[in-house]
This record gives sequence, structure tokens and C-alpha cells, in this order.
Amino acid sequence: MTIRHFARLGLVPAFIAAGAGGAVAQVAGVTRAGAALTQTGQLISGWSAKQSILGQAVYDASGERIGRALDLIVAPDRRVTFLIVEIGAFPSGSRHLVAVPASQLVVRGARLVLPDADREALALQPAFVHAPVTRTQSAIVEQALQDVDRAGRTIARLERQLAQGGGGEPRANLERQILVLRQASQAVEQKVAEMDAADADHWQTVEAQVGQASARLRSAMRNPPA
Repeated sequence: MTIRHFARLGLVPAFIAAGAGGAVAQVAGVTRAGAALTQTGQLISGWSAKQSILGQAVYDASGERIGRALDLIVAPDRRVTFLIVEIGAFPSGSRHLVAVPASQLVVRGARLVLPDADREALALQPAFVHAPVTRTQSAIVEQALQDVDRAGRTIARLERQLAQGGGGEPRANLERQILVLRQASQAVEQKVAEMDAADADHWQTVEAQVGQASARLRSAMRNPPA
């Protein structure tokens, strides 16, 4: 998400609201009212997060490089409250992220500056860890839960068919289909629960496993065992 999108969504970056060190906000881009060059456009003031902030070097007041801007945190009130800085490698070889209040960021020309910070002091701050993606934020998990719902409806239909004498389908085949779908559904639900409990270092691995279990469930619905 770029700062131009923040403006459209009503998000107010704290460092822009604070005046970015007194500098006049630059133009992040323009939206045009049509394809013709003669038509007018609307300038959007601010900074493009993608082009001007994320991945850019961050410096202290003396011009020494501290690290690089890795992320922006948007609070529930739609303010950009923190800048996540990745601190460069130290003699020990360690690297970590720190959360710096966005209000402390000053934009000087093309440079991002934290005038009240230095590399060693930031390195002593507690490391910032991204929270794991929850099931409500994951498209993979959403698809998996939809597959579980579909499988549940299929199981209910097969059970009705079984109760009515099979409808020409051998009883053993119906029972086998129901068992396979139940086991596949339970496998998906188990992986979703594991993803909910996973920490920030492992949730992506478990999310991939959710997708794999979901694919097996879809395959079982498409190709029921004979």
C-alpha cells in the first residue's frame, strides 16, 4: 500500500501530519480524469511508500546509515504510527527489526532521517516481530474452510443416500466415500488450528500445509473412491 492509497482511504501518516521536519510535502503522483493530455488531473501530495520509503536507507543526524525502512504500521484509527527499521549486521552477525515512532522520522531531500536515534541505541531496543497472519486474513485458509463446508454438504448428501438404501450405489462405496471425506476434512481443520497457534517464524510453513490439505480434500470430492 502506498501513501497515495493512504490519502484515498483517509489514512494520515504521522510523519506527514507532523510536517516531515517542516519540509513541504512532495507530490506522490497524479490521478487523471481521462486519457486526453488536455484533461486535468488531481495532484496527490505525500510520499509513495513503495518508491520513497520502503526499502530505503535510514540515517541518523550525523549521516551515518542506521538500517533500512522495512514496513509501516497502520493503527486502527488509520494513522501510520510506526516505522519498522531493519538494523544492519553487527560484528556478531545478528540482524533484527525495531519499531520507531513514525513521528520521529524526518524527510530531508531524498533521505529518511531519525535525528534522535543512533544505530547502537536502536540495536539495544527489543526486537519487533510481525504477528502471524490469522485465518481471517489468509486467502488460503478461507478457501480451505470453504472446501470443508462443501465436503460437509457432500457428506450429508451421501449419508441421506445411504439411509435411503444407496440409490443403486453399493453401500460399501458410499461408506468409503464418507470416511475419506471426513478424514480429509479433519486434516484441513487440524492444519488451520495449527496455523492459528503458529508463531511468526512458522506460520507460512503451516499455511502452505493448509493449502496442501485443502487440495487433497478437493481431489477427494472430485474423484470419490470406488
